[in-house]
Amino acid sequence: MKFLKLIILSVAILFLDIQLKAQTSDMGFSFQGYAIDPDGKAIASTGITVKFTLSPGTFTEEHSLTTDAFGVFTAIVGNSSSQKKIDFSKLDFTKKGVIYTLKVEVKKTSGGSYTTISDAPLKAVPYARYAFNGVPVGSIVAFGGDKNNVPEGWLLCDGSSVSQTDYSQLYAMIGAAWGSTGSSFNLPDLRGRFLRGVNDGAGLDPNAGSRVAIKTGGNTGDNVGTVQDDGIESHNSTGSTTTTGNHNHTEQQTTVRGIDEEDDNYNPAAQTGANQPTAISTGGTGSHNHSVSVSYSGLSETRPVNAGVFYIIKY
Repeated sequence: MKFLKLIILSVAILFLDIQLKAQTSDMGFSFQGYAIDPDGKAIASTGITVKFTLSPGTFTEEHSLTTDAFGVFTAIVGNSSSQKKIDFSKLDFTKKGVIYTLKVEVKKTSGGSYTTISDAPLKAVPYARYAFNGVPVGSIVAFGGDKNNVPEGWLLCDGSSVSQTDYSQLYAMIGAAWGSTGSSFNLPDLRGRFLRGVNDGAGLDPNAGSRVAIKTGGNTGDNVGTVQDDGIESHNSTGSTTTTGNHNHTEQQTTVRGIDEEDDNYNPAAQTGANQPTAISTGGTGSHNHSVSVSYSGLSETRPVNAGVFYIIKY
């Protein structure tokens, strides 16, 4: 009884390990089959070619293997050394109403013809390969690690141009919103930027209509993927000066030239030209014009308190 319990426990641990690896690694999942020829006879101790076809779609891969003495073989689906390989990152396992089916065909590598040994829907463990975390494709999150440590299934939001084919699920979600050229599209470029919810007609972004595309081919106006430069809301500045009051003035007096006042013949009324004495100005009050200059200081942008992170997007 103890031995039976140990076997059951070992199987349970093995199954859990398979589940975890299926969720977090690029190793694919294991498939074990029994190779037969078109006549239903076992292909034992022989070199075979196994072809896996995933539907819907035309995802295929081939494996060159050797059967054991009973015709049994084991392959890792999604980890083929051939040029044909099923890339599970291109499959949307969460798409409603879609059930993927795996067809398995085998033949002798030398001179054989394919025989179908299995054609059935995928089970839960292969589905867990890419659907385990439930994060929708196209989700953007802040990542606090180094850009070289971006986790599997995510891409850095650095504006890179990527293939529509290689990242078909992501392209189906974001399209050319962040830019597009030919058969490639751009990832969001969120370096040094804050995120802002799309106005969507709410009237909370008064300049939404003038938003521009971040890359060639991207969205403009009140749409996702658009950008704005920094700015300060328009405002008025006022100031005043005092234009009346007591002031100091410079006084100037011209020397009078002529006959000495002590001379008996001196007559001030008779003095003319250079000999006429000048009037002397006196201090007083009155309205005046003054020029005022306003100085400014500040940084090269307007910003709140912030912390640096990398933004990453799910593909």
